[in-house]
Amino acid sequence: MSQVKEFCEQWRGFRGGRYYYVLDNGYCISIAKYATKSVRKYEDEVCYYVDESKIANKAVLEVFAAGSGNIYVKPDVEFINMCVDLSHLTQLERSFLKEWHEYCIPMLKFIKDVAAKGIGVSDMLQFHLHLLKYPLPFFISYSSNARLKSFEVLAREIHEIWIALKILREFVREIDFVWFQQSSAKPVANIGNYSLWYEFDFTPHTMCEGILRDYCGSFNVEKCREPLPQWLSQIYSRIDMLERPYSRAQELLGVKLKGLRPDIMFTQAVSSCDDLFKSSSITIKLIVECKNFDYKYWAEDIEKQIISYKKIFQPEHMIIASLKPVPQDVKKKLKSLGIGVIDHVYPGGAGENQLVEYVKQVLFS
Repeated sequence: MSQVKEFCEQWRGFRGGRYYYVLDNGYCISIAKYATKSVRKYEDEVCYYVDESKIANKAVLEVFAAGSGNIYVKPDVEFINMCVDLSHLTQLERSFLKEWHEYCIPMLKFIKDVAAKGIGVSDMLQFHLHLLKYPLPFFISYSSNARLKSFEVLAREIHEIWIALKILREFVREIDFVWFQQSSAKPVANIGNYSLWYEFDFTPHTMCEGILRDYCGSFNVEKCREPLPQWLSQIYSRIDMLERPYSRAQELLGVKLKGLRPDIMFTQAVSSCDDLFKSSSITIKLIVECKNFDYKYWAEDIEKQIISYKKIFQPEHMIIASLKPVPQDVKKKLKSLGIGVIDHVYPGGAGENQLVEYVKQVLFS
């Protein structure tokens, strides 16, 4: 008599999530399809009970993320590449899967090659340097919306870091270990008279790994025990005075102040945020905002993010590096505001070298 085996999934995206798939004749099929019974033990945990005879001689793939963020695939990551298909994917997800192979895999190959001496990135991106046939977010079993949100974050990170490394590779012949971390207290690298920053964070409670807490005694910059650097006070004043319904910057000290992180930013050359805080001024030479989906998916960012960044940070130069084409009327509007657009920025795309040449001209002309 066959036994019943329990498989408990945690439906938490990739923040402690756990999912099971059966490799059946080449297809990766959710364990739920084999269950005789399922029990929801908690709001985000469902256990499936499977007659072992139904999965005899079949590999069971376990994909899970530890609370620390580390990602694991058992029995081995190569089982993902053995899947002929993921039957649960929607038509929209399959369209993104095509883009995964067309754009993301070539970018990952470049990142892996250039950063051969080591790279500090998210655990999710690091895992995908295995060049997986399917992005791990597509193994989230319970929700297409959750899959797409997780995929969006991953694809955006890949595009941003690929662009940063394309630029860096142009100026640095041999790249040692590089670190890409949101809110880092140190730049990714120095290029001539400038520092390249990845997602430099101007939000008070996360800026430069929490530097304001040490500098001010708290995150309340209005009651800081030391005067803020003049350049930072000016930026926060511009946020406060900006006349628009912009939820990500309405409250200087509240949780609504989110997303004030230019994707790639060049400032005067410094070794760390401490150097910036010792300076009364900041030179923001260039901001590069990276967009990797069709324009319709980020059209609202024109007003809510891009034009706002131009007003708040007042960079000498600002460019959008878009993987997909941007409408001509949008380009014209942005150009009138001092914001350029280069589209087709992907491996082999017309904008790939155009962007690098633009950056060279801005930094060294």
